[in-house]
Amino acid sequence: MSPEKTDTFFDHLQKAERPTALAMRFMRRAFERMLSFAEVTPDSRILEIGPGRGEFAGICLERKLEYHAIEPNAGLAESLRGKGADVFCARVPPLPALDRQFDLVVMINVMEHMSGLEQALDIACQVRQALKPGGKFMIHCPDYLSWRQHFFNCDFSHNYVTSRRRLDQLLVNAGYAGIRSRYMSGPFVGVGAVILAAFASHLPFGALESLFPRSPVCRRLYKLQLTLSRRVLILGHNVTEATS
Repeated sequence: MSPEKTDTFFDHLQKAERPTALAMRFMRRAFERMLSFAEVTPDSRILEIGPGRGEFAGICLERKLEYHAIEPNAGLAESLRGKGADVFCARVPPLPALDRQFDLVVMINVMEHMSGLEQALDIACQVRQALKPGGKFMIHCPDYLSWRQHFFNCDFSHNYVTSRRRLDQLLVNAGYAGIRSRYMSGPFVGVGAVILAAFASHLPFGALESLFPRSPVCRRLYKLQLTLSRRVLILGHNVTEATS
C-alpha cells in the first residue's frame, strides 16, 4: 500500500458518526473489563495497535498508565497526539522499530483486518518480540460464528476470520502460553453475554439498514446490534526468558 493510501486508511472510521452516549458508556465499561482481565497494574507499559478514535487510549491516559500506540490513519494519529498519547503512524504488519518493550500489547477490533493467515501470524509473532518476558498480548474481535454475514458487511476491510478456537490456535502457533479467553457482548461477559449476543443476532436491524441505507435511525440500530454481537477476548503470555 502506498504512503498516500496509508495516510487515509480507515478514513471511513474517522468520518463516521460519533458514538451515542449509550455506546460510549458500553465501550467504557467494556474497556475497563479488558484492563481487569489483563490484570493491568499502575506501572504497566501498554502498546495499542490500531487505537482508532482513542476510546481505550482515553481510559489508559486517565489512569496515568504509560500508553503508546501505532495508528495507520494520519488524522486519527494526530488527534490522539492532541490528547497526550505517544503515537507512531504506521500500518502493521510489520511492527515499526520500537525502542522499548511492553507489559501489554492490545489489539481491539484489529486482528480481523489482517489480510489473511500469514499477516495474522506475522503480527502475533512480532508482538511477542515487543513484549517483556511475561508480557501479555490481548486481542478483542468479532466472533464470526455469531456475526456471520455481518462480519463482512459492516466493514470493507474485514478479511481474517476470527473465532475463539482460531485465535487460540493462532496464539499457540505464535509461541504464547497461559492462554485464556472469554466471550463479550458489549460490556457484558460470561453466560449473560452469550445469551444477549444470541438475541442480538436475530434482530432485524441489519436488514432494515440494507433497505434504508440513508436512514440515520436504521444505521444506529444496526450499530447497536453489532455492539451486542458476540466478541472474543483472548490473552496470551510471552514465556521468553530475559536475556542478559
